[in-house]
Amino acid sequence: MPPKNISRFELRRLFGLPLLSGGEEEKAPAPLESELLFDLTGENPENRLFGRYTPGELRGRLDASGLLAGLSGRGYPDPILRLSCADPTDQRICLYAGEETRDRLLLEARLQLAPFHPRRPIGPFTEESSFRMLVIHWLVLSSPDGTFTVDRPRLPGQEKPGLGLLGQTIALLKAFSRELSVDGVLDVPDHFHTALFYSRDFRYLDPEAEGRFQAIARDLSGVPLALASDAIREGCLVDRATGAPMPWPVAEQVMAVRGPLRRFLHSPSYREARNRATANYHVVVNWDLYRKILAIHEHP
Repeated sequence: MPPKNISRFELRRLFGLPLLSGGEEEKAPAPLESELLFDLTGENPENRLFGRYTPGELRGRLDASGLLAGLSGRGYPDPILRLSCADPTDQRICLYAGEETRDRLLLEARLQLAPFHPRRPIGPFTEESSFRMLVIHWLVLSSPDGTFTVDRPRLPGQEKPGLGLLGQTIALLKAFSRELSVDGVLDVPDHFHTALFYSRDFRYLDPEAEGRFQAIARDLSGVPLALASDAIREGCLVDRATGAPMPWPVAEQVMAVRGPLRRFLHSPSYREARNRATANYHVVVNWDLYRKILAIHEHP
C-alpha cells in the first residue's frame, strides 16, 4: 500500500494525467501505473527505468538519440543493454561491448528523479523553491579498445578514452526530460573538462558561478585541456591580481527544460549577472606550484 503521507513533489506527477493537466505547456505522455507506483512508493518490481521504460523501450530511445548508430560507427554494433533500477536513487543504465565486464563498458549512467531546492536564494528562487529534476550522479562514455595518445591524452578521472558521443547522450536525456515532465537535468561537475563539455547545453544555476566558469574557460583557453583540468584539480588555479587560490566551484549545472527554471536561465537578469562575474574574474595557473605537486606525485 502507498504511504499515507505523500509529498507535494510526488503528487505533481499526477498532473501529467490528461484530466488533471491544465497548463499551457506541451503535455508529456500520461504516467503509467508502474511509473506512479515507482514515484509514490519507490517500488519497481519490473525493473523498469524510472518505473517507465522496459529494456526494449529504452533501446528505442537509444536508437532515436543516435547513440546506437554512433556506437556502431565506432565498431561497437548491437551492444548489450542492462538495467539496474531497484533503487530509486540509483537508476542505472549500462551498455557493454560483447561481454558484461568493466573493461568492456561503453556507457554507464546513474540517474535519479529527485526534488531539488536551491541551497540559498538565487534570482527569483528561494530555499523553498522546488523543482523536479533528472539528476546525473555518474555518466561515463568509454572506448574499451581505445588508447590514449599525445593528441588525445588522459583527462582527469578517465580510465579509457571517450567515445565522442556526449551530444547523443544529451539528446537521450532531453527525451527523458520531455517524457517524464521534469523541470531540468542537473549535474554537479567535479572537473573543469566535464563542465566545459556540458556547457554546450547546461548552465550553472547561479549566474555568479556561470560567470566564474566562463572566466576560467576564457583565461585558460590556450592551455591544453588535460593540463588545465588537472592543474585545477590539484588546486593550482589562482586569482591573477592577488595570487589567492581559487578552488574549483562545487555548484549545480542545469539543462533547463521548461517553466520558471528555463525562463530564469534565459532572462536578461541572468545574463547581466553572469556577464558581471565574467568581467570581474581573471585567473591563471600557478605553474610553479603545479610542477612541485607533480614532483611529489612522481617521488612521494
